[in-house]
Amino acid sequence: MSNQLSNSNQKRPILAKEGWPFIALAVVVALVTGAISFWLGLVFWLVAIFVIQFFRDPTRQAPQGEALVLSPADGRIVAVEEVDDPYAGRRALKISVFMNVFNVHSNQMPVSGRITKVEYFKGKFVNADLDKASIENERNAIVIERADGQIVTSVQVAGLVARRILCYAKVGQELGAAQRYGFIRFGSRVDVYLPLNAKPLVAIGDKVSHTLTVLAELE
Repeated sequence: MSNQLSNSNQKRPILAKEGWPFIALAVVVALVTGAISFWLGLVFWLVAIFVIQFFRDPTRQAPQGEALVLSPADGRIVAVEEVDDPYAGRRALKISVFMNVFNVHSNQMPVSGRITKVEYFKGKFVNADLDKASIENERNAIVIERADGQIVTSVQVAGLVARRILCYAKVGQELGAAQRYGFIRFGSRVDVYLPLNAKPLVAIGDKVSHTLTVLAELE
């Protein structure tokens, strides 16, 4: 396993490292404005609290099972459908998780396997809740080959407000299910493409939690 990415079983800071500069700036601004005006300071303390909650990054224990596909993100299921997987060149079952600004935005590996492709695409920033966001928005895809040869694709998709996709996975890395591999700032979506014989265990509208929720089971 790569030592560059955190494992779900390892304790990590409560707040994501990606948010430290934003949290520090928000707190400093709140302190300065609070010294000038109580009410203005109160507004910026509320902003600072929002920033802090956005960048929370809890450690979670993943359920065990080689056939389980774990949710790579917190949020709500917005798609469970058969589509073309343009990143692996196949028909696939796509399960999409929409993250609003109140969800944890740390992204985890849905399955264990070797990273065979990492591909970034420039694009638009339409509402990530819309189906067209999967193919039109800025996004970053990783293709994962499991030990049994099955392919799983995980795609980080930017949203209306999200303007920064961070992916730490590299081609050739062997990563475990639930390992932290990326982060998306301020509202977004993750699409997971699975073999057609995968059995979905979630439905549209379901709320899911990264690492804890099982999206599907592979044969």
